[in-house]
Amino acid sequence: MAKAFAYLVVGLRFPLIVGWAVAVVAAVLFLPPLPSSGGVADLIPAGSAAAHADADATRLFGYPLEAGVAIVQRDSRDLPPAVVAKTAREAVSYDRSPSIPGLVAVVPIPNGAGVSAPAAPSSPLAAAGLLAGAQQHTSTIVTYLDFQSDATLGQQVSDARAYAGHYLTHVVGVTGPLAAQYEQGQIIDSDLPWVELFTVLAIALIVGFRFRSVLAPVAALACAGAAYVLATRIVAWGAQRTGITVPQDADPVLVVLLLGVTTDYCVFFLAGMRSRLAEGAGRLQAVRDSTARSAPIVLAAGLIVAAGTGALVVARGGLLRAFGPGLAATVLVSMVVSLTLMPALLGVFGGLMFRGSLGGESSPAGFRLARLAASRPVALLVAAACVAGLAVAASGARGLGLGSPLIGEMPASSDVAQAGAAASAGFAPGILAPTSVLVVGPSTGSQTAAGNRLEAALRRQPGVASVVGPSVLPASASDNPMVARGGRAIRFALVYDSDPLNATAIGQVRTLSARLPALGRAAGLRGVRYEVGGETALTSDAINSTASDLWRVGLAITLVTLLLLMVFLRAVLAPVYLLAASVLAVIATLGLTVVICRSVLGSPDLVYFVPFAAGVLLVSLGSDYNVFVVGRIWEEARALPTQDAVAVAAPRASGAITTAGVALAASFGLLALIPLSQFRQLAIIMAVGVMLDSVVVRSFLVPALVALTGRVGMWPGHQRVRVADRRPPELSDASR
Repeated sequence: MAKAFAYLVVGLRFPLIVGWAVAVVAAVLFLPPLPSSGGVADLIPAGSAAAHADADATRLFGYPLEAGVAIVQRDSRDLPPAVVAKTAREAVSYDRSPSIPGLVAVVPIPNGAGVSAPAAPSSPLAAAGLLAGAQQHTSTIVTYLDFQSDATLGQQVSDARAYAGHYLTHVVGVTGPLAAQYEQGQIIDSDLPWVELFTVLAIALIVGFRFRSVLAPVAALACAGAAYVLATRIVAWGAQRTGITVPQDADPVLVVLLLGVTTDYCVFFLAGMRSRLAEGAGRLQAVRDSTARSAPIVLAAGLIVAAGTGALVVARGGLLRAFGPGLAATVLVSMVVSLTLMPALLGVFGGLMFRGSLGGESSPAGFRLARLAASRPVALLVAAACVAGLAVAASGARGLGLGSPLIGEMPASSDVAQAGAAASAGFAPGILAPTSVLVVGPSTGSQTAAGNRLEAALRRQPGVASVVGPSVLPASASDNPMVARGGRAIRFALVYDSDPLNATAIGQVRTLSARLPALGRAAGLRGVRYEVGGETALTSDAINSTASDLWRVGLAITLVTLLLLMVFLRAVLAPVYLLAASVLAVIATLGLTVVICRSVLGSPDLVYFVPFAAGVLLVSLGSDYNVFVVGRIWEEARALPTQDAVAVAAPRASGAITTAGVALAASFGLLALIPLSQFRQLAIIMAVGVMLDSVVVRSFLVPALVALTGRVGMWPGHQRVRVADRRPPELSDASR
C-alpha cells in the first residue's frame, strides 16, 4: 500500500501542486479568518461555585463586588482636595445623567480618611459621601466602573478611557482584570506577525543548514504555508459552525504548531530522499522510496498527535475542551499537506534541491560505536542513566504553583500594569480583584454582633490586608450596600496583600473557603450558608476544573495513544515502554521548567493552563518521534539481528529527528517574543520538552530500550526475514 501510494503521489505531482494552490486561494476567498476571540478568562467552568456566588450577589445586592475595569488616580504626596471633590461631583452627576453609551455607573473609592479598603457603595452618591470624608490625606482613588452586560471588552476599555479623559484629572490609567485581558489580546494581535516571521526564518535556517540546500527549506515552508492558511481557515469555519470558542491565547500556539509540525514531517521526506540519492537512486525512484518509507510513519504520527489533542474533548472544563478540536484539526491538515504536497514538490524539484549536497550520513567507525551502544550491557547502562537523569529533573516539579496573574503578567510599560501598580501602592495588590464573602440566611442582617465578630475573624486570615463589611461604611450612607434588602444576606470584601490571581492568593482563598463554616460558628452566626466569589475564586475554580480533568484527559490520551501505537507498530510491549518514556520526559520537562522560571523569570508559578496544554502536546508529539525511530528499527529488524538493526537505524533516524526537534523547539521557543507570561512559559516548557524528547529520549533511551527488549518487544507483528532486500552499507563497510 505504501509503495502504491508513493507511485500515485509522484505520478500526480503536477496536478497535486496545482490543486493545493487552488485550495489555498479558495480558502482565503471563501472561509473566514481565525477570529480574535476572548482569552482563557472567558472560559469559566460550568457549575463554578464562585460564578454562582457572583450571580447571588447580583440578585441580592444588585451588583457583585468587582473591578473588572477601573480608573486609577494617584499622587504619592496626596491628591489635591479639589481633585477629590471633583471626582465626587462627577460621580454624582454621572449617576443622574449617564452620557457614555454602555457605561452604567461609576463608583470612586478613596484610600484616605481612614478608609483603607474599597467600600463599594451602592451608588455613586454613597461613593461621593466617602470622598467627602476623605479629602484630606487621600493619595489614591480607584473608580470601579459598571457596564451594560452586552458591552464588549474593547467598548468597556474605550468607555473607561473616555470617562477618565473627560471628567477626571491626575489619572494614571485604566486597569483591572478585564482591561488586562483586552490589552493581552491587543499584544497578541500586534506581536503574532513577528512570531510568524521569525519562525519562518528559523525553519529556513535550520532546514537549509541540515540539508545544505537552498530549495529544501523553500519546499518545507511552501508546505507549512499551505497548511497554515488551510488549517487556520478550517478551524475558524469549524468554530463558527459549532459555536466552540477558540481562545485568543490559542492563536499563537496553533501558528507555531502548524509551522513546526509540518516542517517535522517534511524533514522526514527530505532526509529519506537525500539518503536514497546518496545511495545512487534516480530522482523519481528516490522520491518513491522516500515516500513509501516515510508516508506510513507520517500518517501514524499525525493520527496519534491529532487523536491525542482531540482527546481533550472529554474534558469538562471549557479551557481544555476549547483547545482540543483546533489543535487536532491543525495537525490533520499538516499531515495531509505533508503526505501529498511534499512528495509532489520533491518529484519536480528534488534533483535541484540536493545537487552538490549529497554525502555519507554514516561511517564504519560510527556504525561500530552505535553497535557497541546497542549491546545489552551498554544499553542497560544508557537506559539506567537516562531514567535516573529524567527522574532527577522531574523532582523540580515539586515547587510548582498555578495561577493566572492577568495584570501582574503585563509588560511593565503598559498602562494597565502602571495603573495596577499605582492602585496597589495606594491600597494593596488585591484592590483590583477583591474577594467577596456572602453570608446568606433569612435573618442574617439582624445578627449584627455575630457579623462583626466574623468580620474581625476575616481580618486575621492569612494574606488579608483589609476587610470591608457592614460595620465599615460611614453612617451617612443612605443604605448599607453590604446588607441585602430585608436582611437576607450580608457580605464582606476582602483585599489581599499579594497579586489576587497568583498561586499564593488562590491558595489562601481556598483555605478561607474551607474555614468559613467554622469561623461563622465561632462568631455565633446561625441558620446561614457561605459563598465566596470574585476573580480569585473564579480562577481557583478554573484551576480546580482543569486539574480534575487531568485524570480524565490523561486516561483518554494514554488509551488512544497506546492503542494507535500498538496498531501502527504491531506490537504489545514496545508501545507500553515508549509511552512510559514520553510521560517521564514530560514530568522531567515540567521540573526543569519550574527551575528555569524560578531562576530566570523570578517565580516558579505557571499560568495554570500552560502545563496542561504543554503536557498534551509533548506526549502526542513524542509519540510521533517514537513511531519514526522505532519504525526505522523495525524495518531493519526484518532482516537483521536486533543489535545490528538498532545500530543501523538509530543513527539514521536520529539525524532527522534532531533536525525536526530543533525546528519544532525553535518554533515554540519563539513564542517568547510575545511579552506575556503564559507565552514565555509555554516557550520554555515546549522548547525544553521537545529538545529533551528528541535528543535524550529518542536518540538514547528508546534505542537502548529496543535493544534490551529485543524481539520480545516487537511481538507479535515483526518476525525476522532471512533474505534482505538490500544489505545496509554500514554492515558492508564495517565487515571490511
